[in-house]
Amino acid sequence: MPTDTFLKLPEEKKEKILLAAKHEFSRVPFERTSIKNIVEEAEIARGSFYQYFESKEDLLNYILYLHIGGMDQKLEKQLQKDNYDIFELFLFIYDYITKECMDKNNIPFFKKIFENIKTSEDTIFFKKIREIRTKNINQYFEKIDKTKLRIQDQEDFEIILKILYAVTGKAIVNHFRYNSKESARKIFEKELEFLKYGILKKESEEKTC
Repeated sequence: MPTDTFLKLPEEKKEKILLAAKHEFSRVPFERTSIKNIVEEAEIARGSFYQYFESKEDLLNYILYLHIGGMDQKLEKQLQKDNYDIFELFLFIYDYITKECMDKNNIPFFKKIFENIKTSEDTIFFKKIREIRTKNINQYFEKIDKTKLRIQDQEDFEIILKILYAVTGKAIVNHFRYNSKESARKIFEKELEFLKYGILKKESEEKTC
């Protein structure tokens, strides 16, 4: 996260640095991005950069936080709205992130990040989502409607969360790779349905076939 020195800069200068960073992060895969290009476009000294951020990873973390940091604040309200249905919660996370990413000013930035994602587990983007996903997992464990879930304790709940985050992360990546965003969302909804209702047919269904 940025230092106090960066946060105390005039808004215009902060915006110039962040815009330069987004341009660079949109240009090439992250591992090939250059702090040199960022500081030149932002018209700051390289030494000044390190007064503001520890590294380019730190800067990217901050940009991602600015875009998706507000999600955590809205999760609680969404849980209440959906009667604490965990599957609806993850559909909300998908919609929130893809909507934020599809802002016309952000498309090149997020597209470059997603184009180079190999898995949802080893990328800075999804690490950041996991960092800000909840204020307290225990609070969610107590509030989520578990009456229809096959879980016995918090350990089971954390396993379910891990599965749902993996599926949701992959779906968000696919959102950028599908030509039809509607099709991408429908596929994600179907994946959630399989998780929610299971893959194996019930005995009653087998008898009717």
